[in-house]
Amino acid sequence: MTNRFIKEEIVGTWKLLSWVYYDNDNKPVHYFGESVEGILMYDKSGLMNAQLMRPERPLFNSTSINSGTQEEIRMAFDGYLAYYGKYEETRPGEIVHTVEGSLLPNWIGSKQVRYARVEGDELLIYTPPIPSQQGEVVFYLKWVRISG
Repeated sequence: MTNRFIKEEIVGTWKLLSWVYYDNDNKPVHYFGESVEGILMYDKSGLMNAQLMRPERPLFNSTSINSGTQEEIRMAFDGYLAYYGKYEETRPGEIVHTVEGSLLPNWIGSKQVRYARVEGDELLIYTPPIPSQQGEVVFYLKWVRISG
């Protein structure tokens, strides 16, 4: 986190460079793999959008939008995170996303806290402890500015 407000600095579009957490031996684990992809958008009016994915997700056998097998659907869901809503900076470097829509239905209506700092063209974000399949973890995300 930073000791200054950064809301105006984060406005723009960001490309995901890495998404990691640290295991019990303090070794980085790439949550969606080392080649993770994603985009994060913040606009001046307080709207945000985040899309993160594992790029090597298997293709469905069919191109129809609603024809995946249970396994295809599970693999697609498990390799993608997406949500949108509003954001505000409640304290210097503390960005709160108020989720209006999400791939994970449980997040709709929730407030997702993120701690952030800007270093040049990079946006560094980390989370409070979040429940995951690996237990509670703190995620660290590095983004690079691509516009704005």
